[in-house]
Amino acid sequence: MKPEQFIREFGVEKARDLLDQLYKLGCPDDMKITVINGMWQRTSNGFTYPDLKRLLESLDLVNCFDDLEQAKSWVSDMDEDLPYVFKGDTYDNRFYKHELVTAIADHESIYGGGE
Repeated sequence: MKPEQFIREFGVEKARDLLDQLYKLGCPDDMKITVINGMWQRTSNGFTYPDLKRLLESLDLVNCFDDLEQAKSWVSDMDEDLPYVFKGDTYDNRFYKHELVTAIADHESIYGGGE
C-alpha cells in the first residue's frame, strides 16, 4: 500500500493518528509499513514515516488556500526564490514556490484533479 492509498482509504485523521503512533514508537525513517485489516505492520514493500509525513504536510499547505484551484492560481505569480507567508501567519510557516508545486502534485496524487 502506498501512503496516497492509505490517506484515500482511511482519511487524513487516521493518517495523522498513524504518524503520531509511529513517532511515539520511535519508528526508524527507513522502516516500511503497510496496513492490513486496519492495523499497521512492518513490510518490505510499504511506505515510510517520511513518505506519509510529507504528504500530510503537502495537504496542510494546499488546505491553507480556499481550494486546489486557488493554490494552482498562485503558482504562476510566485517568484522562485522568495518565501511566502499567509496574512497573519508567522515567518516560521513560510513556503516557497517549489514546495507549493510539490504540494499540489501530492494533493492530486491522492484525490485526483490533475489534467
